[in-house]
Amino acid sequence: MSTNVSKQKREKLILKIGILRDYVFASETEQNWDKDELLIYLNDLEKEILGQRYGLVFEEHLEVIDNLLKTHVPILSEEENLFIDGTQETNFLIEGDNLAALKLLQKTHFKKIDLIYIDPPYNTNRGEFIYNDERIDGNDMFRHSKWASFIKKRLICAKDLLSPTGYIFISIDDNEYPVLKLICDNVFGELRFLGTIAWEKRNKCQNTKTAKRMLQQKIEYILVYKNFSERAEFSCHIIGQKEYPDCDENGPFRAEEVGQMGTEGMRGRETMVFPILGIMPRVGNQWKLGCETIQECLDAGNITIENGKVIRKVRREDEEENIIKPFWGFFSAKEFGTAESAKAELSKILGNKNHGFETVKPVEMIEEIIYQVMAERDDGIILDFFAGSATTMHATMRFNKNYDKRCSSIAVTTNENNICRDISYERIKKAIENEGHDAKLKYYKVEYLLTDKKFYYEYANELLFHIKELVELENSADLRKSKNIAIIFTDEELSNFVKSDDFTRGCKLYLGHDVLPTSEDEVFLRENKVEINTIPNYYYTEFGGS
Repeated sequence: MSTNVSKQKREKLILKIGILRDYVFASETEQNWDKDELLIYLNDLEKEILGQRYGLVFEEHLEVIDNLLKTHVPILSEEENLFIDGTQETNFLIEGDNLAALKLLQKTHFKKIDLIYIDPPYNTNRGEFIYNDERIDGNDMFRHSKWASFIKKRLICAKDLLSPTGYIFISIDDNEYPVLKLICDNVFGELRFLGTIAWEKRNKCQNTKTAKRMLQQKIEYILVYKNFSERAEFSCHIIGQKEYPDCDENGPFRAEEVGQMGTEGMRGRETMVFPILGIMPRVGNQWKLGCETIQECLDAGNITIENGKVIRKVRREDEEENIIKPFWGFFSAKEFGTAESAKAELSKILGNKNHGFETVKPVEMIEEIIYQVMAERDDGIILDFFAGSATTMHATMRFNKNYDKRCSSIAVTTNENNICRDISYERIKKAIENEGHDAKLKYYKVEYLLTDKKFYYEYANELLFHIKELVELENSADLRKSKNIAIIFTDEELSNFVKSDDFTRGCKLYLGHDVLPTSEDEVFLRENKVEINTIPNYYYTEFGGS
């Protein structure tokens, strides 16, 4: 039974209103309430009145994981037998509740994630959405509120993780699209909404007796938000080069007529109606180029009149030479595949048709999203915390191989029905083996350390045993083989490190709080340009923020 937080808040406010009312109508001798407490009640009521005036209203609910995180700290443990070695980027597959995993990532990746793609549960009536270990179907009167509570708290965490140039793409269908849009506007900001991509998820109709005469849904949606205020520009594919077939004394050019457009509407400008070498735009039209641009062309000798038309000589330095394909808000089935084709590919990879995934996203579609954000960056970090069959990690590896990049991927999923181990991990393992990816993969599990009613010193040592995973995660590294990063917990370990040559010049060293380098150690580390980092305090606390 989930806790209805909104109901609890209302009941507390009603109680406070009752106390205030009793105070007003009580005699002076009976007015024995604490006035400071009454002022607090008034402040609470004022906050409620001045709260959000526009947006989504829903009953906030607590999950089992919310209550667990009140008494426990999430930690990571590596399944070392599932490690896959490679020479290129290190990817991380995390098995566990994604809210707990997001809390851990706030410690290691605060404002560091370049791209988040998620495919959360759609909250259909088929009961695919699990809340408090129960499947939520159409009979649950709070199913929309529970879904809104579930997704909003995870998106709030996601925003903390996005870099100052980061993007988030979220798949959804008709069931919760309006709800998700309002939540995202609230979390990321309405002005940072870039648009909705429609994906043609199927190109074959359902011909069953019940479905063939129904309205059949052909598309799903992907909401796109940026995490910055500046103009967002995507990479776009280069599909050709512009040609400059003509030549004069100033070099190659191509001739094009100066365009016109109607003066109606918001783009109409009187200043765009003027003569060019005696030629006026047609009645009701204006030039597409302004006076200053035309004058520059005239001064350079790049305007001529031919058969009563204004012709401009366009040269390489006047424009972008590449012809680009727009980043359309529509992913066609023909170009990017369907849920059916993606399911078939997953079956082929796993060698098993009974994997249980009916609505798989095509690798080609996710790779296109990655390309649009990451193509002009050499590396970066991509996160999917509803990883499912690990399509996003698979797409990241393909993107790296196809475009010679070094992006790393973090995937988080539960292990319900052994999904993480038998589907997500196996898919990535076989993709690495069969497609020639030279990537590393580390498999972590989210576990929980009881902290309730304990002093910090009672569990601090146990936390130390799980620092390695956080350091590896934050640095996308494998400490067992890395000569670039090391963790030192004792003075003796530091002494052994200094005496060894098992590190590279300029490496990063994490020191425990009790480690005290000697003066000789400090000289040695300085001469070798070793970067000293005290094990961050935020590894031990509830929230990160490096």
